[in-house]
Amino acid sequence: MHEQLASALESVRAAYFDASGTACDYASFAASREHGHLAASLGSLLEFDPRKLRIPAQTAFWLNAYNACVLRDAREIELTGNTLETEGFFDRQRARVGGHTFSLDDIEHGLLRGNAAKYARMRAQMKKSDPRLAFMPLAYDERMHFAMYTACRSSPALRVFDGERIEAQLEEAALDYLGRSVRVGKDGALVVVPKIFQWYPDDFGGERGVLEFVLARQDDATVDLIDRRRGRVKLQYAEFDWTLNRR
Repeated sequence: MHEQLASALESVRAAYFDASGTACDYASFAASREHGHLAASLGSLLEFDPRKLRIPAQTAFWLNAYNACVLRDAREIELTGNTLETEGFFDRQRARVGGHTFSLDDIEHGLLRGNAAKYARMRAQMKKSDPRLAFMPLAYDERMHFAMYTACRSSPALRVFDGERIEAQLEEAALDYLGRSVRVGKDGALVVVPKIFQWYPDDFGGERGVLEFVLARQDDATVDLIDRRRGRVKLQYAEFDWTLNRR
């Protein structure tokens, strides 16, 4: 069933997205056969137990499920034109997997971030007694922040993940997102990074870890420029644009 979901997601990407995977023709997609197939693929997961998959495949499954739910329900965003302003988009129950229901926040923060708190919230996403925690993949990877599609202009590109290739795919996702988002001043004193790093710095080891994560994915000239600053570098966080990314 997870292969069917991945296939349906790939069909949507091929038919309705631009080459970069960052803009979608939502109007055409909403009335399409591909939308019906994607919805049916998600609907078939109620009795599917992703814990039977290998760990990398579990992570790939949950990323695909998240992205598929966003796409299936993107029509809700059309009313506001803004993902963040669409009431309940992230906390409404959207996926039915293994006999349980999950919101987008449940998948992101409860499962993929190791049951951490969402930005600006103090509590873990799920209670310790929540049976859904059994579906949490054992392997946490901070690069998953750049793998979840949120149907807005600042969203990572839509990708379809495969357990056999997920290590390379996650690195590609991080490189692509940082390549489009990071800006370095001419003297290396200022580094502009995505807002995600301000929301979840602890996922990357704090501000120093954020800088190290970013620099590990820059060219040698940029790294040398910043190294000459000997730590005298200021991070600035770019605003996140939640406007619907219509094609």
